[in-house]
Amino acid sequence: MSPLRRALMIGLLVVLALLPVVTSEVVIVQGTDILIFALFALSLNLLVGYAGMLSLGHAAFFAIGGYTAGLLVKHFGIPMLPALMAGPVVALIAAAVIGYFCVRLTYAYFIMLSLAFGQLVFTVIWKWQSVTGGDDGLTGIMPHPALAGPTAYYYFVLVIVSVAAFALYRIGNSPFGRALLSIKDNPRRAAFLGIHVRRVQLVAFIVAGAFAGVAGGLQAFYHRGMFPGSAHWILSADGFVAVCLGGASYFAGPIVGAAVLKLVSLVLPRLTEYWMFFLGIVILVIAIARPAGLLSLIRRPAERA
Repeated sequence: MSPLRRALMIGLLVVLALLPVVTSEVVIVQGTDILIFALFALSLNLLVGYAGMLSLGHAAFFAIGGYTAGLLVKHFGIPMLPALMAGPVVALIAAAVIGYFCVRLTYAYFIMLSLAFGQLVFTVIWKWQSVTGGDDGLTGIMPHPALAGPTAYYYFVLVIVSVAAFALYRIGNSPFGRALLSIKDNPRRAAFLGIHVRRVQLVAFIVAGAFAGVAGGLQAFYHRGMFPGSAHWILSADGFVAVCLGGASYFAGPIVGAAVLKLVSLVLPRLTEYWMFFLGIVILVIAIARPAGLLSLIRRPAERA
Protein backbone atom coordinates (compact mmCIF):
# COMPACT_ATOMS: atom_id res chain seq x y z
CA MET A 1 0.00 0.00 0.00
CA SER A 2 1.40 3.36 -1.04
CA PRO A 3 1.89 6.15 1.53
CA LEU A 4 -0.89 8.18 -0.13
CA ARG A 5 -3.39 5.35 0.13
CA ARG A 6 -2.36 4.67 3.71
CA ALA A 7 -2.84 8.34 4.57
CA LEU A 8 -6.25 8.40 2.88
CA MET A 9 -7.32 5.28 4.76
CA ILE A 10 -6.20 6.68 8.10
CA GLY A 11 -7.93 9.97 7.32
CA LEU A 12 -11.18 8.17 6.51
CA LEU A 13 -11.02 6.18 9.73
CA VAL A 14 -10.42 9.37 11.72
CA VAL A 15 -13.45 11.02 10.10
CA LEU A 16 -15.62 7.99 10.79
CA ALA A 17 -14.38 7.83 14.39
CA LEU A 18 -15.26 11.51 14.93
CA LEU A 19 -18.68 11.20 13.32
CA PRO A 20 -20.61 10.60 16.58
CA VAL A 21 -18.91 13.63 18.12
CA VAL A 22 -20.03 16.12 15.49
CA THR A 23 -23.36 14.69 14.28
CA SER A 24 -26.77 13.72 15.61
CA GLU A 25 -28.00 10.29 16.64
CA VAL A 26 -29.92 9.91 13.37
CA VAL A 27 -26.71 10.25 11.36
CA ILE A 28 -24.99 7.72 13.61
CA VAL A 29 -27.77 5.18 13.03
CA GLN A 30 -27.64 5.70 9.27
CA GLY A 31 -23.85 5.55 9.35
CA THR A 32 -24.03 2.14 11.02
CA ASP A 33 -26.36 0.91 8.29
CA ILE A 34 -23.99 2.15 5.58
CA LEU A 35 -20.98 0.46 7.20
CA ILE A 36 -22.77 -2.89 7.35
CA PHE A 37 -23.95 -2.62 3.75
CA ALA A 38 -20.45 -1.58 2.66
CA LEU A 39 -19.02 -4.77 4.16
CA PHE A 40 -21.65 -6.81 2.33
CA ALA A 41 -20.75 -5.07 -0.95
CA LEU A 42 -17.03 -5.62 -0.32
CA SER A 43 -17.61 -9.33 0.20
CA LEU A 44 -19.59 -9.53 -3.05
CA ASN A 45 -16.81 -7.68 -4.90
CA LEU A 46 -14.41 -10.49 -4.11
CA LEU A 47 -16.53 -12.47 -6.57
CA VAL A 48 -17.48 -9.71 -9.01
CA GLY A 49 -14.39 -7.51 -9.12
CA TYR A 50 -11.70 -10.13 -8.60
CA ALA A 51 -13.13 -13.42 -9.85
CA GLY A 52 -15.57 -12.11 -12.46
CA MET A 53 -18.46 -14.11 -10.99
CA LEU A 54 -21.84 -12.43 -10.42
CA SER A 55 -23.75 -14.18 -7.64
CA LEU A 56 -27.41 -13.24 -7.23
CA GLY A 57 -27.63 -15.53 -4.22
CA HIS A 58 -25.02 -13.75 -2.12
CA ALA A 59 -27.68 -12.35 0.20
CA ALA A 60 -28.34 -15.91 1.38
CA PHE A 61 -25.05 -15.92 3.32
CA PHE A 62 -25.84 -12.50 4.75
CA ALA A 63 -29.13 -13.90 6.03
CA ILE A 64 -27.59 -17.14 7.27
CA GLY A 65 -25.04 -15.22 9.32
CA GLY A 66 -27.72 -12.97 10.80
CA TYR A 67 -30.25 -15.70 11.53
CA THR A 68 -27.58 -17.96 13.06
CA ALA A 69 -26.50 -15.23 15.48
CA GLY A 70 -30.10 -14.31 16.24
CA LEU A 71 -31.26 -17.87 16.89
CA LEU A 72 -28.30 -18.58 19.18
CA VAL A 73 -28.99 -15.47 21.24
CA LYS A 74 -32.77 -15.73 21.39
CA HIS A 75 -33.39 -19.47 21.70
CA PHE A 76 -30.17 -20.77 23.26
CA GLY A 77 -29.09 -17.88 25.43
CA ILE A 78 -25.64 -17.67 23.81
CA PRO A 79 -23.86 -14.34 24.51
CA MET A 80 -23.64 -11.84 21.70
CA LEU A 81 -19.95 -12.21 20.78
CA PRO A 82 -19.90 -16.05 20.46
CA ALA A 83 -23.16 -15.88 18.50
CA LEU A 84 -21.70 -13.20 16.26
CA MET A 85 -18.66 -15.37 15.57
CA ALA A 86 -20.83 -18.40 14.83
CA GLY A 87 -22.72 -16.55 12.10
CA PRO A 88 -19.87 -16.38 9.55
CA VAL A 89 -18.84 -19.95 10.38
CA VAL A 90 -22.26 -21.29 9.43
CA ALA A 91 -22.33 -18.97 6.42
CA LEU A 92 -18.92 -20.34 5.40
CA ILE A 93 -20.20 -23.93 5.60
CA ALA A 94 -23.28 -23.03 3.57
CA ALA A 95 -21.11 -21.25 1.00
CA ALA A 96 -18.90 -24.33 0.72
CA VAL A 97 -21.89 -26.56 -0.03
CA ILE A 98 -23.62 -24.15 -2.42
CA GLY A 99 -20.36 -23.07 -4.04
CA TYR A 100 -19.41 -26.69 -4.76
CA PHE A 101 -22.29 -26.84 -7.21
CA CYS A 102 -22.24 -23.24 -8.47
CA VAL A 103 -18.59 -23.01 -9.54
CA ARG A 104 -19.04 -26.01 -11.82
CA LEU A 105 -20.93 -23.67 -14.14
CA THR A 106 -19.90 -20.40 -15.72
CA TYR A 107 -21.37 -17.09 -16.85
CA ALA A 108 -25.20 -17.06 -17.10
CA TYR A 109 -25.51 -20.59 -15.72
CA PHE A 110 -23.51 -19.66 -12.63
CA ILE A 111 -25.75 -16.61 -12.13
CA MET A 112 -28.93 -18.69 -12.47
CA LEU A 113 -27.72 -21.44 -10.14
CA SER A 114 -26.60 -18.96 -7.47
CA LEU A 115 -29.98 -17.26 -7.77
CA ALA A 116 -31.77 -20.60 -7.40
CA PHE A 117 -29.85 -21.52 -4.24
CA GLY A 118 -30.39 -18.04 -2.83
CA GLN A 119 -34.13 -18.30 -3.36
CA LEU A 120 -34.14 -21.73 -1.73
CA VAL A 121 -32.61 -20.19 1.40
CA PHE A 122 -35.13 -17.34 1.21
CA THR A 123 -38.03 -19.79 0.96
CA VAL A 124 -36.81 -21.86 3.92
CA ILE A 125 -36.53 -18.73 6.06
CA TRP A 126 -39.91 -17.45 4.90
CA LYS A 127 -41.80 -20.74 5.42
CA TRP A 128 -40.11 -22.14 8.54
CA GLN A 129 -42.35 -20.18 10.87
CA SER A 130 -41.58 -22.11 14.04
CA VAL A 131 -37.82 -21.44 13.83
CA THR A 132 -37.24 -18.29 11.82
CA GLY A 133 -40.51 -16.50 12.55
CA GLY A 134 -41.49 -16.67 8.90
CA ASP A 135 -42.60 -13.44 7.28
CA ASP A 136 -42.93 -11.86 10.75
CA GLY A 137 -39.18 -12.13 11.15
CA LEU A 138 -36.98 -13.16 14.05
CA THR A 139 -37.26 -10.31 16.53
CA GLY A 140 -35.88 -9.57 19.98
CA ILE A 141 -32.22 -10.06 19.06
CA MET A 142 -30.66 -7.77 21.62
CA PRO A 143 -26.98 -6.79 21.67
CA HIS A 144 -24.85 -6.78 24.80
CA PRO A 145 -26.04 -4.04 27.19
CA ALA A 146 -22.74 -2.20 26.73
CA LEU A 147 -23.50 -1.96 23.00
CA ALA A 148 -27.18 -1.14 23.28
CA GLY A 149 -26.73 2.57 22.55
CA PRO A 150 -26.42 3.74 18.92
CA THR A 151 -23.01 5.35 19.47
CA ALA A 152 -21.51 2.30 21.19
CA TYR A 153 -22.83 -0.03 18.52
CA TYR A 154 -21.60 2.30 15.78
CA TYR A 155 -18.05 2.12 17.12
CA PHE A 156 -18.34 -1.65 17.49
CA VAL A 157 -19.47 -1.99 13.86
CA LEU A 158 -16.75 0.43 12.72
CA VAL A 159 -14.05 -1.73 14.32
CA ILE A 160 -15.42 -5.00 12.92
CA VAL A 161 -15.95 -3.59 9.43
CA SER A 162 -12.49 -1.98 9.41
CA VAL A 163 -10.81 -5.27 10.38
CA ALA A 164 -12.87 -7.22 7.84
CA ALA A 165 -12.16 -4.66 5.10
CA PHE A 166 -8.42 -4.81 5.82
CA ALA A 167 -8.56 -8.62 5.67
CA LEU A 168 -10.35 -8.48 2.30
CA TYR A 169 -7.79 -5.96 1.06
CA ARG A 170 -4.94 -8.29 2.01
CA ILE A 171 -6.70 -11.21 0.36
CA GLY A 172 -7.22 -9.22 -2.82
CA ASN A 173 -3.55 -8.23 -2.97
CA SER A 174 -2.22 -11.68 -2.11
CA PRO A 175 -1.13 -14.31 -4.66
CA PHE A 176 -4.62 -15.78 -4.24
CA GLY A 177 -6.15 -12.46 -5.30
CA ARG A 178 -3.83 -12.28 -8.28
CA ALA A 179 -4.89 -15.80 -9.24
CA LEU A 180 -8.52 -14.66 -9.15
CA LEU A 181 -7.73 -11.73 -11.44
CA SER A 182 -5.94 -14.07 -13.82
CA ILE A 183 -8.98 -16.34 -13.90
CA LYS A 184 -11.25 -13.36 -14.49
CA ASP A 185 -9.14 -12.18 -17.44
CA ASN A 186 -8.67 -15.57 -19.09
CA PRO A 187 -9.66 -18.85 -17.35
CA ARG A 188 -8.00 -21.04 -19.98
CA ARG A 189 -4.70 -19.21 -19.74
CA ALA A 190 -4.88 -19.38 -15.93
CA ALA A 191 -5.41 -23.13 -16.10
CA PHE A 192 -2.50 -23.46 -18.52
CA LEU A 193 -0.30 -21.61 -16.00
CA GLY A 194 -1.14 -24.22 -13.38
CA ILE A 195 -3.96 -22.49 -11.50
CA HIS A 196 -6.73 -24.87 -10.44
CA VAL A 197 -9.56 -22.63 -11.65
CA ARG A 198 -12.54 -24.33 -10.01
CA ARG A 199 -10.75 -24.75 -6.69
CA VAL A 200 -9.68 -21.11 -6.53
CA GLN A 201 -13.18 -19.98 -7.48
CA LEU A 202 -14.68 -22.19 -4.79
CA VAL A 203 -12.36 -20.75 -2.15
CA ALA A 204 -13.31 -17.23 -3.25
CA PHE A 205 -17.00 -18.16 -3.03
CA ILE A 206 -16.50 -19.52 0.49
CA VAL A 207 -14.49 -16.53 1.71
CA ALA A 208 -17.01 -14.09 0.26
CA GLY A 209 -19.84 -16.00 1.92
CA ALA A 210 -18.09 -15.90 5.29
CA PHE A 211 -17.61 -12.12 5.18
CA ALA A 212 -21.23 -11.69 4.09
CA GLY A 213 -22.10 -13.70 7.21
CA VAL A 214 -20.15 -11.21 9.33
CA ALA A 215 -22.23 -8.38 7.86
CA GLY A 216 -25.41 -10.35 8.46
CA GLY A 217 -24.57 -10.89 12.12
CA LEU A 218 -23.95 -7.18 12.59
CA GLN A 219 -27.26 -6.47 10.86
CA ALA A 220 -29.16 -8.77 13.23
CA PHE A 221 -28.07 -6.85 16.33
CA TYR A 222 -28.40 -3.52 14.55
CA HIS A 223 -32.07 -4.08 13.69
CA ARG A 224 -32.73 -6.21 16.80
CA GLY A 225 -34.08 -8.77 14.37
CA MET A 226 -33.75 -10.52 11.01
CA PHE A 227 -36.37 -10.71 8.28
CA PRO A 228 -36.81 -12.88 5.15
CA GLY A 229 -36.00 -9.95 2.87
CA SER A 230 -32.38 -10.19 4.00
CA ALA A 231 -32.08 -13.40 1.93
CA HIS A 232 -33.90 -12.14 -1.16
CA TRP A 233 -32.09 -11.73 -4.46
CA ILE A 234 -32.95 -8.02 -4.44
CA LEU A 235 -30.39 -7.48 -1.67
CA SER A 236 -27.81 -9.26 -3.82
CA ALA A 237 -28.77 -6.95 -6.70
CA ASP A 238 -28.40 -3.91 -4.41
CA GLY A 239 -24.92 -5.11 -3.51
CA PHE A 240 -24.07 -5.51 -7.18
CA VAL A 241 -25.34 -2.00 -7.93
CA ALA A 242 -23.16 -0.63 -5.11
CA VAL A 243 -20.13 -2.45 -6.54
CA CYS A 244 -20.76 -1.06 -10.03
CA LEU A 245 -21.50 2.47 -8.81
CA GLY A 246 -18.20 2.76 -7.00
CA GLY A 247 -16.22 0.65 -9.42
CA ALA A 248 -15.61 -3.10 -9.33
CA SER A 249 -11.99 -2.57 -10.42
CA TYR A 250 -11.17 -0.65 -7.25
CA PHE A 251 -11.05 -2.12 -3.77
CA ALA A 252 -12.72 0.98 -2.29
CA GLY A 253 -15.32 1.04 -5.07
CA PRO A 254 -17.97 -0.96 -3.17
CA ILE A 255 -17.53 1.30 -0.13
CA VAL A 256 -18.15 4.42 -2.20
CA GLY A 257 -21.00 2.78 -4.08
CA ALA A 258 -22.66 1.55 -0.89
CA ALA A 259 -22.50 5.02 0.67
CA VAL A 260 -23.89 6.70 -2.46
CA LEU A 261 -26.69 4.16 -2.90
CA LYS A 262 -27.75 4.35 0.74
CA LEU A 263 -27.60 8.13 0.88
CA VAL A 264 -29.53 8.61 -2.35
CA SER A 265 -32.14 6.07 -1.19
CA LEU A 266 -32.44 7.99 2.07
CA VAL A 267 -32.70 11.49 0.62
CA LEU A 268 -34.86 10.98 -2.48
CA PRO A 269 -37.95 9.56 -0.69
CA ARG A 270 -38.11 12.78 1.35
CA LEU A 271 -38.21 14.85 -1.83
CA THR A 272 -40.64 12.94 -4.03
CA GLU A 273 -42.93 9.92 -4.00
CA TYR A 274 -41.42 8.91 -7.33
CA TRP A 275 -38.03 8.49 -5.75
CA MET A 276 -37.37 5.07 -7.29
CA PHE A 277 -37.71 6.62 -10.77
CA PHE A 278 -35.11 9.25 -9.94
CA LEU A 279 -32.88 6.64 -8.27
CA GLY A 280 -32.96 4.77 -11.57
CA ILE A 281 -32.00 7.97 -13.37
CA VAL A 282 -29.03 8.50 -11.04
CA ILE A 283 -27.81 4.94 -11.59
CA LEU A 284 -28.36 5.25 -15.34
CA VAL A 285 -26.39 8.50 -15.58
CA ILE A 286 -23.46 7.06 -13.63
CA ALA A 287 -23.51 3.85 -15.67
CA ILE A 288 -23.39 5.78 -18.95
CA ALA A 289 -21.04 8.58 -17.92
CA ARG A 290 -18.72 6.50 -15.76
CA PRO A 291 -19.04 2.79 -16.63
CA ALA A 292 -15.88 2.08 -14.61
CA GLY A 293 -17.50 3.54 -11.49
CA LEU A 294 -17.28 6.78 -9.55
CA LEU A 295 -13.71 6.12 -8.45
CA SER A 296 -12.62 6.32 -12.07
CA LEU A 297 -13.04 10.07 -11.66
CA ILE A 298 -9.88 10.17 -9.58
CA ARG A 299 -8.03 7.01 -10.61
CA ARG A 300 -6.95 5.36 -13.81
CA PRO A 301 -9.33 2.56 -14.87
CA ALA A 302 -6.59 -0.06 -14.80
CA GLU A 303 -5.52 0.81 -11.27
CA ARG A 304 -6.86 -1.31 -8.42
CA ALA A 305 -7.09 0.68 -5.18
